[in-house]
Amino acid sequence: MIPESPAAPEHDREADTAAAVASFDDVEPASAPAYAAPVPPAPAGEAPKKKGHGALIIGIVALIAVLAVGGALYVRLHGLPGSAQAAYTADAPAQVSAKTRVRPKDANGKEMSAYVAYLVSTKGAGDASSISTTPYRYEGTDDSGFTLEDFGDVEDGDYTLVIVDNSDSGSSARYDVPVHYEHDNPKAPESLDPEPPAPSADDTQTAATTTDARTDEQKAADLYLAKCREYIDKYGKATLTHYDYVDLASGLAVARLMDFDGDGTDELLLAYDTVPAPSGSSFDYDSNQKSAYKVEVWAYKDGKISKVYDEPDTVLSADDGSLFVQICTLDGSETCVSTRTQDSDENTSSDVFRNYAFDGDEFDVALETASRSEQGGSNTVFTVDGQEVSLDDELAASKRVQQSDCFWLLASTYFHNSPDVSQTVSDTNATLDELKSRSEGNAATTAAATSEQAYTSESVDKSYTIVNPYSPSSTQGVMWSYPQFSKVDGSTDAALDALNAQLAKACEDDANLGKAWGPASGAMMVDDHQDLCASINGSIVSVFSARDETGGGAHGTDESFGTFYDLSTGKAVDATTALNMSTEDLQAKGVAGINAFLAKNPSDLGVSADDISKMAGEQDRYVRDEKGTFIITRSYELGSYAFGSHRIYVMANDPANNAIVGTEVADNY
Repeated sequence: MIPESPAAPEHDREADTAAAVASFDDVEPASAPAYAAPVPPAPAGEAPKKKGHGALIIGIVALIAVLAVGGALYVRLHGLPGSAQAAYTADAPAQVSAKTRVRPKDANGKEMSAYVAYLVSTKGAGDASSISTTPYRYEGTDDSGFTLEDFGDVEDGDYTLVIVDNSDSGSSARYDVPVHYEHDNPKAPESLDPEPPAPSADDTQTAATTTDARTDEQKAADLYLAKCREYIDKYGKATLTHYDYVDLASGLAVARLMDFDGDGTDELLLAYDTVPAPSGSSFDYDSNQKSAYKVEVWAYKDGKISKVYDEPDTVLSADDGSLFVQICTLDGSETCVSTRTQDSDENTSSDVFRNYAFDGDEFDVALETASRSEQGGSNTVFTVDGQEVSLDDELAASKRVQQSDCFWLLASTYFHNSPDVSQTVSDTNATLDELKSRSEGNAATTAAATSEQAYTSESVDKSYTIVNPYSPSSTQGVMWSYPQFSKVDGSTDAALDALNAQLAKACEDDANLGKAWGPASGAMMVDDHQDLCASINGSIVSVFSARDETGGGAHGTDESFGTFYDLSTGKAVDATTALNMSTEDLQAKGVAGINAFLAKNPSDLGVSADDISKMAGEQDRYVRDEKGTFIITRSYELGSYAFGSHRIYVMANDPANNAIVGTEVADNY
C-alpha cells in the first residue's frame, strides 16, 4: 500500500463532461446540402429531461430519415392536404410546427431504438448556430416519437437537423436534414414518419442531385468525434490524477487516430476507464483497475463507423504495476495491437502474446507466441501460431515484433524516469482537436495520416566573404547553408519553388548585410547562418535556423529559432498546428522541459518562473527532429553568457524514450 497524504479533489463526472464540451470551439453549421458540424454532448450545465424513454435536453427536433447518406430524404406525411407522400432534398426543407409528431426511422425503414438529434440554426448567429452550443438536443431510447411543442420556445426559422443513429451498439451512422420550423406552420403535417421509398427509375437521378459534398475524412471525423463525446458523457473527459507515487489517466483516457491497414483512412483507437478515479491522495493498487479499462478500435466505412476491435487483455502491465496499451510493428510494416494473457492453476502456467492486425474488415491474430510450463518452470513448451517450436525459434518469432507506440494509463512515479501519463492525456485532447479540424474540412495533420514520406530535402552549402565583426578592417570567409525541398521523385511545384527561393534569399540577404557592415552603422550583422532540415513528417517540415548576431564587441549572441512549414502550400505554420496540440499544452511541455534541464543544470544567475513561462509560450522556439521536440533558449536567458544557450528536449516522439525530456540535443544543432 502506498502511504496516505493530503486529500486530492474528488473526481466529478458532470464537471468533466461540462469542461469537455466547453473545450470544443464553435463549429459553424454547413448550409444545405452540406452536412452540419460534428456532434457534441449536451451543452455544459444542461441536465436531460425525461419524456417516456427519451431523454429531452432542451429544444426542438424534427426527423426525416435518409435513404442513403447524402441521398434524397423521404417522409410519409399524415394530415397534409393534397399530399400523402413527399420527397425532400437538401434544397427543400421539411415543414414542421409545434404540433408535428416525429418518429425516427433508419435507412431500412426501422424505428431507431437509440439516437441523438441536434438542431442547428442556419442563420449563423446565436447559441443555436453551433453544434457545440445549441441547446436543442434530444436523446431518444425506445420511444414512440414526440411532439415538437414539448421542446420549449424555439424561434421560427430554418435549421439543420443532425441525427446520429446509435441503435446498433457496435456502429453509428449520421444523417443531416434541413427543416423549416414555424410554431403555427400551416404547411406542416401532423406527423412525420421517416420512410425510405421503393426503388424506382428516378433513384439514380435523385441520388446524383443530392450528393454529399463532404469528403470521407470529414464524415469519419464527425462520427469519430460523436463516439468520443458519447464516451466523455458516460465516463468523463481524459483526466490525469496525481497520487503519492502514482499517476492515473481516467475517463476517455486514450483517443488516437491510426491507419492500421494502410489504406489512407484512419481508424480510431479508444481506451477508457469504466470506474471513477479513486478519491484521496493515496492509491492502493488493485488488479481490478486493469480490467476497468476497456480498449476498442472503430473503423469508418460506407458512411458509418463500426467497432472492429475489443479484445480482452489489451491493457498490459509492467513489473511495477504500471498499465499501458502497446502498439507494435510486425515484420517492419504491419501495425498491430498487442495483448498478453497469463493463466495459471495449481499444476501449470501459460504466457501468451498475440498481435492483432487489421485487414480493412476485422482484426485477427497475425502472430502468436506462447510458453506453457508445469509449476516451477519445468517441462516448458514453446509455440508459434499454435505450433510447437524450440526456444530459439520462439525468440526469433518474438523479435519480428517491435514496439512502435505505448499509451500509459497508470504509472508508478517513484523513480525519476517514470512513464509520462500526462502525455497520454495531452495526446487525447490533441486528437479531439484534430477530429474537429478534420470535420471542418482541414487537411489531416496526425502522424497516421502523414506517415508516407512524400518530400525530401537537400542541404545547399554556399561560401561567402563578409566583414570580420571583431576586426572590421578585415574580412572572413564563411560557409553557410540552407535546405532545398522537392518531392521524392525529384520534382517540385509552385509552392516548393516559392519556399526554396525564400530560404535561398534569406541566406543571400544576410551575406549582403555582412559584406557591407561596419561598426559605424549601428546595426547588427549575422556572422553565422545555418538553416537545417530537422525532420519531415508528411507535408510538415521542421527547420532549425542557427543564427549568431553581433554588432562588434567581445562576442555575438545566439538568436536561433525554429520554423515549421507545410510543404504542400509552401507556407509557415504554427508549432501548435504542426505538432497537433493546443497552445496551453505546448507551453506546459516547454516549461516542464526547461525545469527538468535546470534541475540537473542549475542556473548560475537564476531565472524566474515567469521568464520560463514566457519562453515556453513563444512558438518560434520549437523544433522537431527524429527523436522529439526541443525548445531553443538563447544567450543570457537561463543564466550568464558563460552558462550558454541551449536546445532542450520537451517531448519524445516515442513515449518509451521520454527519458530525453530535459536533456540537451546533440551538438549538430
